[in-house]
Amino acid sequence: MSERFRLFVYGHLRRGQVGYERLGLAQSTQWLGEGQIHGRLYDLGDYPGLMLGGENIVHGELIAFDDSRLWALLDQYEDCDPGNPEASEYQRTEIDLIGGGRAWTYVYTRPVGDLTLIASGRWFASS
Repeated sequence: MSERFRLFVYGHLRRGQVGYERLGLAQSTQWLGEGQIHGRLYDLGDYPGLMLGGENIVHGELIAFDDSRLWALLDQYEDCDPGNPEASEYQRTEIDLIGGGRAWTYVYTRPVGDLTLIASGRWFASS
């Protein structure tokens, strides 16, 4: 039996967004429902950046897949190089979900000092 991967998505990888469509996630993943985590979303212009921790809540969706080869496609899309995290814009990180359970997500790795916080924790509402 293969491992089942769960991914918390909060930006372009959500259903109906450009990354979801471009990567064909409707065909390669299963939508599990809405999800929430503790963190902060920042407006990076065309997409959001997630920082973990704190009391703020970030809203997103959970998707699942069995084929580990999908990670390479997702990592490339998210500018995540697990072998060179210092050069990556995002790092794939396993997180705790509010309400229980764990999932993977992509965490922004750059400084956020001059970026606008998305106080609602809902990027899709501001896009």
